[in-house]
Amino acid sequence: MDFSTVASHLLNNFSVDEIKAYNSIKTFDYIHLASMGHNDTEGYQIFTPEFIVKDMCAAIGDDIFDFSKNVLEPTSGDGAFTVYILLRRLEKALKGGNFELDSLRALSTIYSIEMDKELIKKQRNNILTAVSLFIKDHKIEVSEGYFEVFKCIIVKNFIWAMFNSDGPIDAGLFGTEVAYEMPKAEKNVFNPLDMPVWDISDNAIIVHEEGVEIW
Repeated sequence: MDFSTVASHLLNNFSVDEIKAYNSIKTFDYIHLASMGHNDTEGYQIFTPEFIVKDMCAAIGDDIFDFSKNVLEPTSGDGAFTVYILLRRLEKALKGGNFELDSLRALSTIYSIEMDKELIKKQRNNILTAVSLFIKDHKIEVSEGYFEVFKCIIVKNFIWAMFNSDGPIDAGLFGTEVAYEMPKAEKNVFNPLDMPVWDISDNAIIVHEEGVEIW
């Protein structure tokens, strides 16, 4: 597959804001996670320590590392859970027949919502850094354009958004929640967020968006 062509096609259909997000994603020398569980500088956010992330994922079971299973982290911070889940999925991808496609599939079913703009930006960088370091550590050769496609999936799946806990839509009898894209929600424009659905085959990578209810 020509990943450069795939990335170009995906980017041609991105919004202006998505292009800005794409261009802002970069790799670090190491993964920057606030994994010690301490409060942030303003004292209102607590970051989950690594040992709790591992214990919670273990409690869910191995299904969380299955590429075909959708995983949503609704208050995802800088990516403690999403980075860990991705890295475990990359280990599985390494054992398959096509690391490039399997790793893209592994990422494509991980979804992340965070209302803090700076944290979602940091998380996107952490996700790209995680795969970059994994590939380097395992001496994997990837095709030209691979990282560009990876970044496209990050932009679509790792979203600056909020939930409607105090929003205008009645949650209903069963507590249905809907997510809203920022910065519109900050301006009291509450349009339910559509979520990307990826179809990654041996010959093509296609994305479309679907409206969802999150229970």
